[in-house]
Amino acid sequence: MQRRHLLVLALPSAAFAQNQPLPLASPVDAVHFYVIPTDDIAEQAAGAIASALTQQTGLWIKATLWTPAGELAPFPGTNQYAAEDYLPLGARAAKMLREASPRTYSIVLTNRDINARARNLRFLYSMHSPMTNASVLSVARLQYNLDGSQASAKEVANRVAKMLMRIVGEMRLGWRRSSDPADLMYAPIMSIEDVDRMDLSHTLESRK
Repeated sequence: MQRRHLLVLALPSAAFAQNQPLPLASPVDAVHFYVIPTDDIAEQAAGAIASALTQQTGLWIKATLWTPAGELAPFPGTNQYAAEDYLPLGARAAKMLREASPRTYSIVLTNRDINARARNLRFLYSMHSPMTNASVLSVARLQYNLDGSQASAKEVANRVAKMLMRIVGEMRLGWRRSSDPADLMYAPIMSIEDVDRMDLSHTLESRK
């Protein structure tokens, strides 16, 4: 099967290089988080973002090889896919990874637009399954600006890193939602501008 690696991000700094040392996390420990690229997400992009987040947080965050999502069908008449269908992908992948522990959390990264099966909302950025230690994050709407124009690769990479870290904070670090627009846990997110206002460095510093 041919893989179209559509999302190859031009990452914003040398800190996003995959071959950077990981001074704050030890390989003798189990990986805290795995980022699992699927659909049209490039392995290189997922790995670079995982490496950068490791250096910034001290958590050992790794990316896996590209993983097929399988034969998933969108909701009738739409281009949206059920977020619930992606969650088992994380759980299955974790069982095959030697550096995973029972507490290792998996985040599936897709470029498809997702929604809950109930479709109570227009769309979802992410969905979580704490019982199976898995989440799915969609970058579909992170690739565009408020006016519908295509965001730069740097902007997309920053947005993806923020949303991944938001999942890390909520699922493992006990971070609660915040009314501070600069905090990664700001809620509710009403537009892509809210994501752009979030600041990873500010959040890490304020939550020490």
